[in-house]
Amino acid sequence: MSKLKTKFAEIKTNFNDWLYDHNGVKTFFDYFLAIILSTLSAFIFAAGFNTFMDLGTLAGEGPTVQKILAGGMSGLSQVITIIFQLFGWKTVENGGTLDERTAYAILYFALNVPLIVLAWVGIGKRFTILTLFNVIETSIFIRVFTIQNFVILKQIADVCAANGGMLARAIFGGVCTGLSSALAYKGDFSAGGVDVIAYYIGLKKRTLVGKYSMILNGITLALFVSLSIIHEGGSADVTAQYISGAFYTAIYLFVTKLVIDAINVTNKKVKVEVVTTNSELGAILIKTLPHAATMIKGTGVYSGKEKYMFVIVVSSYELPTLMKVIKREDPEAFTEVIPLISVAGRFFTKPIK
Repeated sequence: MSKLKTKFAEIKTNFNDWLYDHNGVKTFFDYFLAIILSTLSAFIFAAGFNTFMDLGTLAGEGPTVQKILAGGMSGLSQVITIIFQLFGWKTVENGGTLDERTAYAILYFALNVPLIVLAWVGIGKRFTILTLFNVIETSIFIRVFTIQNFVILKQIADVCAANGGMLARAIFGGVCTGLSSALAYKGDFSAGGVDVIAYYIGLKKRTLVGKYSMILNGITLALFVSLSIIHEGGSADVTAQYISGAFYTAIYLFVTKLVIDAINVTNKKVKVEVVTTNSELGAILIKTLPHAATMIKGTGVYSGKEKYMFVIVVSSYELPTLMKVIKREDPEAFTEVIPLISVAGRFFTKPIK
């Protein structure tokens, strides 16, 4: 098994070296893989939104199922849809000319336009192009992958509503939205909307992006609940329904944050302290990774031998490479890994194209 892993690592290294010598092919593979991630991200969000967060009436029977607010521009689109309804706009179901999901898809795209400009100016061109592509795909998929068009989604929605109710919808919806955003982040782009703002802030402050999404979504949630109560007449029953629904939406947003921060490790930093007798280890570490290190000379209390402690801060995704180098150079080195909330100063971050 170890031989197979070694052989695979060797093939991967050789292929990457070959790509660096063939820049056109490298660019093609880069965009090809990113487009696959974008399509998967858009599908997961659209299917999750239509299945768990905006069910309408299940099976055409019984009471209309309460909506759960989607995060970001998705949630803001829901808020604006309610505002339009307050000013007299009617859905097809109520004698209007446009159904609610189509209006939502149009609003979702329109609200993302100014954020696309922010991404182009403040983050990077590749990031912007792929984010725009993801937004377009999501707008289309929301209209296509509905519970009316796909029986499997309808069955999942029915089972979820019958067995877990609002709590299950909040959890599964949060997983879908978080997974969608995290897949986009893995491809060095975003799912649009608030994700662009959160990614921009996280990039500048070098910290996790999930909490910024949660703050912005909290504001949207407050607007959604207030306007929904007004739209539905403001009775005691309606008010209680939407306030209780807000708690489920908060669960949805929290699950979304957890999934994003669990998968997207770009802005997760760790401090590594290595105690070794190899004085050359520090030079090897900074040659392997684009980060500086600090060396502290000391003496082992028990052994009385001269020791060297190297302190280096790296991103979480760089940690496996660092540990391999340490183990290779000094199998007996004592290594301590400490998670960090954020870092300040001259820490190298891979630039976003």
